[in-house]
Amino acid sequence: MASLSACAGTPPVTPPSVNPVSSEATAPAEPTSIRLGAETTDVVDENGTVLLALRYSENGDEAVAAAIEILGEPLTTHHQDGSNHYPEMEGTSWGGFDIVVNRYSSEAMPTGAVSLYKPAFSVWVTAATTDGGLAIASVDGTSVGDSFDFVASGQDANRVHVDDAFGQRSVALDLPTSFPGIIADVGMELPYGVIAQSDQGSSDITRIVAPIFLFSLT
Repeated sequence: MASLSACAGTPPVTPPSVNPVSSEATAPAEPTSIRLGAETTDVVDENGTVLLALRYSENGDEAVAAAIEILGEPLTTHHQDGSNHYPEMEGTSWGGFDIVVNRYSSEAMPTGAVSLYKPAFSVWVTAATTDGGLAIASVDGTSVGDSFDFVASGQDANRVHVDDAFGQRSVALDLPTSFPGIIADVGMELPYGVIAQSDQGSSDITRIVAPIFLFSLT
């Protein structure tokens, strides 16, 4: 009986407490915006952390595949034949944001000019947000729909171009740092990098492209 009393008086062992793991702590970061720079386009989260850096000098098809992983399936794809001024191009669109892969010919350009910079792909923006709701802007904060005159004010003359024949206006928003940002051609200095354009009859920016020559938007 004594031994039974002793057993009865022993308190039960309390199992160690386990703190529940927050699902938010393990959830992958979600992209919230896209930033266009002269050398990369970055997909970032709400804290500004870069989730995906698309470097224009790297493989274009791999850039599209990586973008699909983080942005989801694209809405459309499109093709453009090459010309005297542009290579053959294949675009993938998420609505307002396109990755356009350049398919360069092995032959020299018809002009005979040596191209100092041939990006594997470029990005084309026609809206302030993607179809999925991600905000899109250049690294200086410029978005489609902003006032062209406001963005172009105070810029150097060689960073702004007006096409009087078609009424289009272009302005350089960001220029490269790791390679020359100015290309001399026919006695003119042509900036390339992130370029914004305002179409004829519009006072606002209607398109942003990176990287591309300032002159080539006209």
